[in-house]
Amino acid sequence: MYKTTPALDLGHPAQTPAAHQVAMWVTALTVALIPVAFLFGGLAPMAAQDHPQTVAVVTACWWASWTATPLLVVASRLPLHRTAWAWAGYWAGWAAPLPPATTILLTLTL
Repeated sequence: MYKTTPALDLGHPAQTPAAHQVAMWVTALTVALIPVAFLFGGLAPMAAQDHPQTVAVVTACWWASWTATPLLVVASRLPLHRTAWAWAGYWAGWAAPLPPATTILLTLTL
């Protein structure tokens, strides 16, 4: 009665999205936060006399935001599908925005 056209076959299997991959917007946000955290963390020592403990935490997060964060971003974007390191890369990508975000938020509270 009614004929339907067969599905278009391109000769290769359909690609499924990676189940455990960090979204690209998280990576872009993290990369955008690094210079802001660098600037804010550099300004934090001006409040060292009034808030020494907070400045100590800001300084630690400041160092992590421009040393560890780029490494975590790269680790999250590596093609580690179906390996034991896939989960480590996944969680590295979601943990990468924490040092810059903490630096910015704590500096704003000083």
